[in-house]
Amino acid sequence: MLFVMGVSLYSARVVLDKLGVDDYSLYNVVGGVVGMLSFLNGTLSIGTSRFLTYELGRKEGNKLSLTFNTTFYAHLALGILFIILLETGGVWYIYNKLVVDASRIDAAMIVFQISIFASLIGMLQVPFTSLILAHEDMGVYAYVGIFEAVAKLGVIYALVVSNTDKLILYAVLIAIVQLLVALCFWTYCHRHYIESRLKLLYDKSIMKSLLSFSGWNVLANLSETLKLQGYIILLNLFFQPFVVAAQTIGNHVAGAMMQFIFNFRNAINPQIIKLYAAGEYEESKRLTMSSTVLVFDLVLLLGLPTIFVMDTIMNIWLVDVPPYTVIFTQYIIAQRILSTFDAAFYIPMMAEGKIKTNSILASLSGPGLFLLLYVIFKLGGDVMWMQYLGLLVLALFGFFIKPYLLVHDEKGYSYSDFVLCFLTCAKVTILSVSLSYLFYKLIGTSSILLSVCVFVAVFVSVILSSYVFMEKSMREKVMLMVNGAIKKRF
Repeated sequence: MLFVMGVSLYSARVVLDKLGVDDYSLYNVVGGVVGMLSFLNGTLSIGTSRFLTYELGRKEGNKLSLTFNTTFYAHLALGILFIILLETGGVWYIYNKLVVDASRIDAAMIVFQISIFASLIGMLQVPFTSLILAHEDMGVYAYVGIFEAVAKLGVIYALVVSNTDKLILYAVLIAIVQLLVALCFWTYCHRHYIESRLKLLYDKSIMKSLLSFSGWNVLANLSETLKLQGYIILLNLFFQPFVVAAQTIGNHVAGAMMQFIFNFRNAINPQIIKLYAAGEYEESKRLTMSSTVLVFDLVLLLGLPTIFVMDTIMNIWLVDVPPYTVIFTQYIIAQRILSTFDAAFYIPMMAEGKIKTNSILASLSGPGLFLLLYVIFKLGGDVMWMQYLGLLVLALFGFFIKPYLLVHDEKGYSYSDFVLCFLTCAKVTILSVSLSYLFYKLIGTSSILLSVCVFVAVFVSVILSSYVFMEKSMREKVMLMVNGAIKKRF
């Protein structure tokens, strides 16, 4: 995960430098058009993961094979619908609404078609990656992730040495990497999981349950899609390309950090769902709450030091730092820290299958926020409103809406569970931010060496704060691990 995160951050630097701000922004805007519809894939992927994991928890082999085949054909049908929608509405948008230099419209269309192909491959890959995660086979997941990172380094090298149109070359090579990664997952599943071998199997009841679950999930995913991809499209409509680049870079930095967290959570989420499927509701709740605190501490550990020395990081990392990049990235990382609660509390809802109310509220917040920002920008509002409102919405869902829904709809949850969780995270935050700010004011970041000192000091502050407020049983486990590691070395 650390290797993949490092490659992701390095590749963003080189891609921005070699493509330039205009082409870099164009690639992400065109990708955003595809992403506006690929939320349908994200919707079914969540449902696929939930149903496969649930069947593993119930230990019914024949039902598992039937579920896998049904979900695969659902993704295939979605892929066909996806192509039809993008080849009509997407092409219209490219030629009629996209803000782009006339000389680059053909390149934009080529990138658009390549992005459709890559997204289709990603759709058909979902049932296989969901099956690997359901089996908690994290080794292969890690190896394929490393392969993907190395392959993207090859893409970066090709950009550096090539004299062709770098925008088109980059899109083609990224699509090839996507195809190779999908082939790795397909091959592994075929060899190791008998239920992944495709047959002409289809179950209407499973499909009905999947579509019912995913139908409500569409609304929740639409909110997230509008937030990430819709922001890029709004910025393209109302602001200069460097603002789009700034938002994209911020998303990339935060995305690399959250990919690390996402992989960490992938090792936990199947256990929460399996425990619930087995009727062990109290254990499922305990794991949900304890993992929420751990993930929050981990996100804070990665995010807080980065926020304090962001200006130095950007000046070292990027050849030319577009305006707004530093402040955007700081706010986006703060949003990702808050989003840990929203994401963690969604897993028990998935396990129970009760996501209707949450999805309705998400469907109101996502498009509502998109339209509100459109009006604000249309009236000449400052671009920072995008960051302010993003923080507000995440706080509402993480601290109020999700806890309320879990207490009223799930088995075993009470408000006291959430209060204890929030208090623990708040104490860690207050202590770590206080210590970090003190070090920041005393040391400063006027040079690279001082910035490194601040980064280390903040990093240590978060570790110390997390350890101080950790549950006693967890603290004892940590000390046993540390003592064991010291004894092995010395």
